[in-house]
Amino acid sequence: MTGEPLKRDILKKMIIAKIDIAAYLSLRKAKGYMSVMETEHLRDNLFDLSGEYRQNALRLRSHLAAQEMETMNHAMDAVCSAAVCLMTGRHDCPQYIAIDAEKLESCLFELSASLKEIMSHRLAVES
Repeated sequence: MTGEPLKRDILKKMIIAKIDIAAYLSLRKAKGYMSVMETEHLRDNLFDLSGEYRQNALRLRSHLAAQEMETMNHAMDAVCSAAVCLMTGRHDCPQYIAIDAEKLESCLFELSASLKEIMSHRLAVES
């Protein structure tokens, strides 16, 4: 996959990641903790997305404008930060994790802002 289809695929996966992080965060705030399985599943998905992005970064760089690539990198930094945030929080109970909701919320905010900027750039190009 090259060029525009690759960009659309990664952008779609970033949007899904944003939705998953938001849902996880809502549950975390409501319950005060999350199960290890739920946390590891989301964390693994975020790291998989990061790996896919790294593998395709050169192809994307040749297709995207510098500012758009920088925004994509910023969005991916937020995804990676969220994945690292999900690695913390194991304290006394081996079955539940109480990650820092504020840090995860900050990652979600950064990801949302980056996606919004990417989408506004995309709409400007299409016009």
